[in-house]
Formats: sequence, structure tokens, C-alpha cells
Amino acid sequence: MRLDTRHLWLALLALGWQGHARAQDIGQPAQAGTTASTPAQHSGYVDLLAGLGYTDNALLTSQNHASDGIATVGFNVDYKRRGNLSLNLLGNLDRIQYIKSSFGGSFYGQFFGSGILGKPTSILQWQLSDGFGEEMTDPLAAPTPQSLQLINNVMTGPLVNLHFGLTNRLTLFGTYSRTTYQRSPFDSQTYQGGAQFSHALPGASSLSLNASTAHTTYLNSAAVRQFFAGSSASYDMRQASISYKAKFVRTDLMLSAGYNMIQFGGGSTHGAPLYEVRLSRQISPFSTVFVDGQQTYTTNGGSLGSPNARIGLQVGASLNPGYAVAQPFNQRSADIGWMFNRARTSLSLTGTYGQQIFNQTSVTSNRYNSRDYGATVILGRQLRPTLRVQLQAQGYWDRYSSLHANTRRETIGLTVSKRFARTMVWFYVERWQQSGAPGRSGFFASSYNDDRVGIYFTYDLFGERSMQPSLQGMPGMGEFMGGY
Repeated sequence: MRLDTRHLWLALLALGWQGHARAQDIGQPAQAGTTASTPAQHSGYVDLLAGLGYTDNALLTSQNHASDGIATVGFNVDYKRRGNLSLNLLGNLDRIQYIKSSFGGSFYGQFFGSGILGKPTSILQWQLSDGFGEEMTDPLAAPTPQSLQLINNVMTGPLVNLHFGLTNRLTLFGTYSRTTYQRSPFDSQTYQGGAQFSHALPGASSLSLNASTAHTTYLNSAAVRQFFAGSSASYDMRQASISYKAKFVRTDLMLSAGYNMIQFGGGSTHGAPLYEVRLSRQISPFSTVFVDGQQTYTTNGGSLGSPNARIGLQVGASLNPGYAVAQPFNQRSADIGWMFNRARTSLSLTGTYGQQIFNQTSVTSNRYNSRDYGATVILGRQLRPTLRVQLQAQGYWDRYSSLHANTRRETIGLTVSKRFARTMVWFYVERWQQSGAPGRSGFFASSYNDDRVGIYFTYDLFGERSMQPSLQGMPGMGEFMGGY
């Protein structure tokens, strides 16, 4: 089924919000004094962008390189709004056009948009969110338009808040979500319900109990079975956890632990511990360290429509697109990093780990069980208040044990950015390289290298894009996913 472009516009107009287990990110229950008409608070930016680049290997092949130009137009956003209508938007969407027609024009990008209509002190709120991104039809292939497809997840539903004094709140929620694939016939819909009870502790901290249940059905289960023998037509996912959140002078902390289960339509049931850890610590006036880790059952659509999608966008964990698969999987991930910023020089180091495990042992997708490791280094220098130079290097390694195959990708790039009022100009030069070891018969890990150079222009529609160091790359192609 083709990707419903209306969902992309919903992402731009995102009027919804979602949190852990699709529940509201309650944190500390609202105090009585916060019910007044507090002015809305804004931060971040919304940019239009346009660019023109040159690649010496548009097809990303190991031999017979063919050069081409790539024109890009789109938007880039990192924007937050707090008020009666709250928004949380991060990502990019571009229209890519190959000048020599190496590939047809296509959309490219990754985005997570969420928000909520109504204040936390209201009895009734409404949430709507949208997340989309690129996934691979063949995880061993080079990331060209032929091997990538957009996957979109849209979710909406009400929140009912019941307050018990100033320190306790019970939130009941029900949501409907739909995941659509650009080319693969894996579209599905999910009905979910749950509850979260939150208790405010002394200081800026809180404790919450969370529980949810979700039922997912494929819209074309026969087609899914053709791709993955033994696949069920539906499955149920249940989660229960306890969470602790705290904000100190120099430390932000979130801990969550529990259990999740998945039951397939055929009767097979699997369970695994659920945990999530987020820690950010300012160790000096100029440096900060952070750690993020989680284990949970999820899906392609669920991972795109999760708050952790925002974390992935920020730390670069999504450089290697995942595999477009219909079935749920057990996902384990961890990110650790250090950021330093003093005077005009900045440095950031980030390490990532990920693992995907498919539990339906009779399903063909089990052969795509994978582990990946990655590292990112970003060194920046502010030459003048409106002129910045940045060097970025990334390396990622994927291992598919059942296929006896692995891929290794490295990128290195130099960016020079210059601001003129609301407009920024970005000059860049990059080198992309992938090497792969052959897999089982019929599966081949591609190898290629690609050199690129180009220019981008961004214009601030809202807010102002900062020139200060960021774990995000430059705008446009390759910004989040390392694609074509």
C-alpha cells in the first residue's frame, strides 16, 4: 500500500502527544497555582531548506560509478511549544530529485511530531502524533531509493485526568494508531488502552505506575504470510512498569522497570523484562555526559511513534536504517556520550548499541536478528559569531548472525556554515563508505564508496536555528539516517 501523504501533513500539523507506553508523560502532577492562563512558551526553530549536491557514485555500487547531481527542497524542524496547545517537533522531510535521473524523484527524511490539546489540569485532553522514517527492504543493500521506503505511524486518542489532591493524578487513555508502508503490504492498525498513576515526591521528582494493553491486526494478513511464512494475522502486547523521574541542579534522571508480553494470534506467547534508563549529568560548566538504555517489545511503527524516536534523532543512533518488517520484535538499545563546549570550541563523543530479536521462531524474519554498534565524533569551531566549521565522523557495524553476514559503514564530513540574518548557508564535503561480508546463498552485503560535495540554504520561518554545537548533523540528505 502506498504511503498516505495526508499522514505527512498531519506530522507538520501535529496536535498530539504520546509518552511511555502511549501514556502521558506526566512527571510531577500540576500544582494548583499552574491552572491560570500561563503564556505559551516557545523554543527551537522551523526551517525551509533547499540544496544542490554532487555525488560521484549515485548508484552506490562497487564498480562502474555513475556521477549525478541531487537537488533537494524540504523543511527541517526542532521546535517545542508549551501551553494549552503543546507541540514537540523534530526531524526533516525532503523532496530528492536526481538531475540525471539515476533514480526517480522521491521523499526522504525522518520526523517525530507530538503534542497535546488541553492542559494537564484539565479533565479531558486530546493527543495526536505522527512519526515517519526510512527502513530498508533489504538490510544488506546500499541505502539507495530502491532499497529504502517510508514508514508512517499516526496515533490519536483521548486522555482523562483524575486529580487526587495536589500530588496524585490518575490518567486513563485510549488510542488508535495506524502504520502504513510505502511499498511493502505490511499495513496494520492498533487499538490501545491503559492507565498511569503518578505521585509527586519532594523536590522536582515523581513516581508513577504504568499499565497498557494493545491489539494489532494486519490489514492484509494474507500478503504478510507470503513474505513471512507462519506469521499470525494479529497479536497482543501488554506492559506494566514503575517509573521514577527526578530533576536536580545538574542531573536529570529517569528509571523505569517492568515486564512486557506479546501473544500472537496462533497462541504463541513470549515475555521479557522491560526497562528504560535516561541519565544526563553536567560534570562541569563546560561538559555533560549522558546515558540512555532500554529494552522493550516494539514494531517498525511503534519505534517511529515513540518518544525514543526523538532520542535516536538527537544522538545519531539511526544512521543505519532498520529492516522493514511486519512482525514485532524485542529491541535493546543503549547510547552513551560526552559533550564539551567552551569558548569557541566544541567536542562530542557518542557510542551506540542496538539489538533486534524476533521471537516468532517459525517466521522468516527471524533470520534478520541483528546487532549493531556505532560511534560518532563531532568537532566544531566558531570562527566568528556568524561563521562556524564542523568536522563529523561516524562508524557503524551491523551483524546478522543467521545470514552469516555483516556490514560496516563509515562517514566523514566537513561543514562550513554562515549566517545572514534569517538565512544560513551550508557548504559541505562528505565521504560515505560501506563494506560487507557475503551472507548465506541469495543474500549479499553490498560494498561501495561515495564522495559528495554540495551547498544548502536554510531559512528560519519560526525561531532561529542555533550555530552552537549539536549532535544533529547538517540539514537535508543524510542528516539523520545516512541515506542517499
